[in-house]
Amino acid sequence: MGRLSRTVRAALPVAALLLAPAAAPAQGPPHPMPPGSAPPQHSAAPLPFYRERTFLVLVGLAAAGSGALAYRVVQRRRRTPAGFVSEAVLVVDLVDSTHLATHHGESVAMRARNALKERTLVAARRHGMVFAENTGDGYFMTLPSVTAAARIALELLAGLREAPPDVAPAPPLAVRVGLSYGEILLDAHGGRHGATINKAFRLVGVPRESFARVEGAGGDPEAIPDRDRVFLDEEAARELRDAAFAHRFVGFCSLKGFPGLHRVFALEGEAPRPATRSGS
Repeated sequence: MGRLSRTVRAALPVAALLLAPAAAPAQGPPHPMPPGSAPPQHSAAPLPFYRERTFLVLVGLAAAGSGALAYRVVQRRRRTPAGFVSEAVLVVDLVDSTHLATHHGESVAMRARNALKERTLVAARRHGMVFAENTGDGYFMTLPSVTAAARIALELLAGLREAPPDVAPAPPLAVRVGLSYGEILLDAHGGRHGATINKAFRLVGVPRESFARVEGAGGDPEAIPDRDRVFLDEEAARELRDAAFAHRFVGFCSLKGFPGLHRVFALEGEAPRPATRSGS
C-alpha cells in the first residue's frame, strides 16, 4: 500500500504540470496609437483540445491509474506460487534466550546464538540441507527426507552434550527441535510457506499444558521434557518407521492454529549408523 501511494504521489506533479496555464507568448513593446483612435478589438482564439483543463485532468488521472495498475501486476507476479514440494521441516530454537540476555548480558546471548547457528549449519550441510533461514534464536530449514532431518537433530543434541560450546558464565546451551513432513509451497524466489512449516514451529514451543490425557492412548504428559527434545508430527514419525530411528509416542496435544488434537512423537537415542557393504 505504501508503494501504491508513492506511485500516485509521483504522478501528481505530472498532472500539476499539465494543468498549469501555458505561459503567454513573448510580445514586443506596444505600438503607439494615434490620438483619438480606439484600441483594436481582438476576438479570443479557442484553445486546442489538448490544452483544455478537462483533458489535462483526464491525462493526469490516466497516468496515475496506469502506474497503480503496473504496480499491482508486478506484485501479483511476485506472489505467484512457483510450485509445491514434499520436504522435511526442521526448526531448532535456543531455550531461554531472553534469560541469557537479561542475566548474563547481550554479548553472552549473542555468543550462544552464534554457536548454535554454526553447529546447526555444519550438521545440516552434511546431510543435504535444501533451504535455511535464520529465526533469530535458531534456524528453520528443509531437508529432502525426514531421515536426514532426524540425523541432524540427534547429532546436534549429542554434540551439545558431549562438547558444549563455551558460553561462560552462562550454563550449557539447551535447545528444542520440531520436525514435520509434508507439502510445502514454493514462491517465485524459492521461499518456503505452508502449514507443514507452521506445525514444526508449533511443535518447538508446545508446553506440557497443551497435552491432553486420553484414556487408553498411552503417553504421560508429566514425563514430557521441557528442553533438549525433538518432537515429530505424525507424518514425520510415519516416514521414520522403516529407518531404524528410535522414537516414542508422547501424547495428543492441541497446536495453535490447527484444529483438533495431534499425535506427537519424540525422537530418542542416537542416529543409527548407515549400513555399510562388506567387501567381497
